Amino acid sequence: MFGSRSGSQPLCPHCLRKLKLSGMRFFCVTEDERRHEVTLSLADKFKKRLPVCRRNFCKNKGLTIREAECKHCGKPLPPQILFHDKYLSFCAIGVAGAGKSSYLTTMLHELKYSGLPWVLQPMDVATTETVQLREHNVYENRQCPEGTKSGIAPEPQLWTILDNTEKLEQIPTYALTVYDGAGEDCEHIGYTAADAEIARYIAGAGMLLIMFDPLLLSSVRGEIVPEILNASMATERQTSAPANMVSMANSLANYIRQSCNIKPGKRIDSRAAIVLTKLDALRDMPGGFGSSSAIMKESPHAKARGFVESDSAMVDLEIRDWLNRQGETAFLDAIDANFKNVRVFGVSSFGNPPDRNKRLAKVRPHRVLDPIMWLLAAEGIIPQL
Repeated sequence: MFGSRSGSQPLCPHCLRKLKLSGMRFFCVTEDERRHEVTLSLADKFKKRLPVCRRNFCKNKGLTIREAECKHCGKPLPPQILFHDKYLSFCAIGVAGAGKSSYLTTMLHELKYSGLPWVLQPMDVATTETVQLREHNVYENRQCPEGTKSGIAPEPQLWTILDNTEKLEQIPTYALTVYDGAGEDCEHIGYTAADAEIARYIAGAGMLLIMFDPLLLSSVRGEIVPEILNASMATERQTSAPANMVSMANSLANYIRQSCNIKPGKRIDSRAAIVLTKLDALRDMPGGFGSSSAIMKESPHAKARGFVESDSAMVDLEIRDWLNRQGETAFLDAIDANFKNVRVFGVSSFGNPPDRNKRLAKVRPHRVLDPIMWLLAAEGIIPQL
């Protein structure tokens, strides 16, 4: 029975409408890729189960269907999306070159191999192909992943988390949907048809990951070794980040308020993780983070198998203090004024800056799991310590 344990409702990851058996179309696909629709029987509807092929002379007769789609938007869906105990989602947004794709690649890789009692599995072929390509480029070829293309609505990554914390006959499962929009699109969210899909993902996400590239700040650029700065910049962009980040925070908040019918001035309930990226480039910066600071120490959350609140609160305080010293109080004020539930994080996707040819050393991510551990603790999946 889908959604039975927590009562949470599955959503179509594309149109964000509530999903149920009657709201999906199911298909049988044979080895020669012939495809025909399979309808639900009365027993399927009563028992809330996936249908099997019942077509005479079909090679798959009696077998459970392989493909499905949403009746509302027509987009393909993995049939197993209906059968999870909790449904989690987050949307990574930020200015162009902030490192969203790099972060998502290493974060998901670390989530799979962190030693936590979870098994992370892609739900569909598109997610499998995306993660395999990105992981191969980063971990094997030592190359930074390409950024998300502007003007194209991103295909959501669909994951299943199997929670093996307790040795039960049937273990809890969580559906995790990840949205990654292009920086250029996130900076200028409008109200045209072309923007609608990306904006809908942002408004419907359970948590917003607002990625913030410190290397776009003029106060930082003048203090970093030029070789490190040039190697760590993903784009040739020369515009200053403060105005862009403040504008993006305000336009995001305005869009969410309008789409969710929230009164002006009322803080948005959506969880907002503000993520300072490329922490490795700030390591030797004068006035940066010292080796004794909490943010530069190994994250304790995965080892503790829970979210260590005291550590996260200290990291939040250190980054806020650093941003204030950089003259970036306007960005923090915009976030705090618009979002009710905010936490600031700092991460390094690779552990070290790329070399002058933008090649990576051995990838050693730093604190990339902290934001998602915050989300998991809020959902009651891991304890808050």
